Amino acid sequence: MSKNKLSAFHSHITMAVLKSIFIILSICGCWRPSSWSHSFFKCLAHNLYTFFIALLVSSLSLSQMIGIASIAIDSGEVSDDIYVFLAHFVSCFKMLCLVVNRNNIVKLIDTLGQEPYRPLDDMETNIQTKFDKLSRIWIFFFLRFNIHSYVSLITFTVSHFLFMSLITDFRKRQLTFQAWLPFDDSMTPVVFYLTYAHQMIALTLGAMIHVALDTLISDLLLNICCQIRILENRLTNITNERKVILKLCIRHHECIYGFAADVNETFKFAIFVQFLASTFTVCFTLFQITKISVNSLEFLKMTLFMFGMLIQVYLYCWYGNLVTVKSEEIVYQMFDTDLMELNNDIKKSLLIMMHRTTRPIVIIVMNLFPLNIDSFVSIVKTAYTAYNFLEQT
Repeated sequence: MSKNKLSAFHSHITMAVLKSIFIILSICGCWRPSSWSHSFFKCLAHNLYTFFIALLVSSLSLSQMIGIASIAIDSGEVSDDIYVFLAHFVSCFKMLCLVVNRNNIVKLIDTLGQEPYRPLDDMETNIQTKFDKLSRIWIFFFLRFNIHSYVSLITFTVSHFLFMSLITDFRKRQLTFQAWLPFDDSMTPVVFYLTYAHQMIALTLGAMIHVALDTLISDLLLNICCQIRILENRLTNITNERKVILKLCIRHHECIYGFAADVNETFKFAIFVQFLASTFTVCFTLFQITKISVNSLEFLKMTLFMFGMLIQVYLYCWYGNLVTVKSEEIVYQMFDTDLMELNNDIKKSLLIMMHRTTRPIVIIVMNLFPLNIDSFVSIVKTAYTAYNFLEQT
């Protein structure tokens, strides 16, 4: 198979994996198809659509914030909807992150189809295919199951919100969320229907933005693991007669570190805000759960919401931890090569690469904490500690 065909095949696979994500992002106004970039009118139409969606989503977050602040000032109590506000606020921030970093995201995806990332032979193509389909290595199948479980949980939670609101709030002509409105509470039926529809549509769009960005980041981190596996395969092909493979491995190794740094730089603000909001959300949700009956539908709704927020953080930490573990395993693949058969120049180059692997790839959020399982446990402990403080006071 020629290099051009392999590159086209790799790009086709990568885009197939991300196609569903881009469809969701396009619906949410966060992604403009590349073919539209050449048309002024299409770009204008997309910008207007993005502005409309942003206004729709952010207006709900703003009205919730003012409503929650008004309740706190008037009665001195914390609104029950604060956990929903935090999640929706994060979706607004994620949308901003997607729109601002669109060019960087395009660059990251295009990079995977270029040298030294693209497969060079059938073996590397098979590795890429296995990672994309996640059909052979059980741990990666388990990770894909996690993503599917996360998407299913978010979908079920939002559907539960909508269904419960329709059979309770809508029938009583009450809005789903406590929010400040620029008009009188005694709304006409038309105004109530429009306001109610606005809250439901904004809630759904916010959930879609969460799912799309979280899945996009997870897939990019998984692609880093795939590139490490391709590098390990190339290391086994190094011989005294094929020094060009050694040069390729050295360049590929450095490029993988650079790609991971670019992913971290592009999404660090979104991940940081997600972690911060999730900690507060879990804390307030735990506090609210203790005040309601276990057999109530409200308990089920809040429990689902809390688990959804935890899984969001868990996915980031799990994939970040996987990238670190895989980067540490490169050195073991070097020891599996026929070192004794190689000349001294190649051995020296491999020793330099081995020294580089002593500093594994670590996705560090805002230079504060790494994405690993320990960080996830720390967040859960912090939320529980804050919950205990609220419970005592």
